[in-house]
Amino acid sequence: MVIVIIGIIAGLTTRFLGDTVSGYVTTSIYDQLARSGRLAVERVNRELRNAAPNTIRVSGNCIEFLPLVASASYQDQAVTYAATSTASIPAPILNISAASDRWDVFDLSFTPVAGTNYYLLIYPYGPGSGAGDPYQGTNPGPLVGFQTIDTGTALPAGVTRVQAGASHRFLRHSPVRRLYIATQPVSFCVLGNQLLRYANYGLQAVQPVPPPAGSAQVLATEIQTTDPDIPFTAAFRYQSASLVRNSVVALDFRFMRNDARGNANWVRLYHEVEVANVP
Repeated sequence: MVIVIIGIIAGLTTRFLGDTVSGYVTTSIYDQLARSGRLAVERVNRELRNAAPNTIRVSGNCIEFLPLVASASYQDQAVTYAATSTASIPAPILNISAASDRWDVFDLSFTPVAGTNYYLLIYPYGPGSGAGDPYQGTNPGPLVGFQTIDTGTALPAGVTRVQAGASHRFLRHSPVRRLYIATQPVSFCVLGNQLLRYANYGLQAVQPVPPPAGSAQVLATEIQTTDPDIPFTAAFRYQSASLVRNSVVALDFRFMRNDARGNANWVRLYHEVEVANVP
């Protein structure tokens, strides 16, 4: 009887310990997937918040945008600065001023890094807008390459003269006379079971999906593009800005790992990013 009782107790204890260990392993998997997912969401969130206005475009499970490095207000009047008796150069706007490769901006805090490609933007309309598409490189258009800052002209404090890489005209004024300086495009893509970041591949008229592989950086693994329980549409969804709200990017990341018994453990992270920068 003692042996029988001990056997029953051992069997119950073994089952209890097995369920406890299995529960711990499952919880650990969920925690690891959630932690990895939160890091990925935070990285994408931080970069998207710094996107130049109307430069976000989505294709498949890839999102692309132009990252901002600086902004300023541009001169829109032909005047003479009293402090230095220097004539101003207003920004070249279609049907308002002649094409130019340089113009004045106010309160610009920007130091170019050698070997980095920069772009000057005024009121991009957005991808797919024809001449207003910042990726098309049209002239007139919303984007032109940045070359240098003119330091040889006497200008009053707070005024900087930027020089573009070519003579250019922008399509129209920004409502708040805003000029942005951006760098080369960045893409995030979900390919296979990896979340990848691409950079330094240059401006392209058609969104590259995926961009050149040589610039890829792995941000997360075990990410999925299917889900047996919750319908999956796309990892990135973009809603352009309207008169009553800013543009929004929805991140829908699903992570999955099988445990030792072959059971699938899923974690879903859904996050919306408000892009505050406006033209």
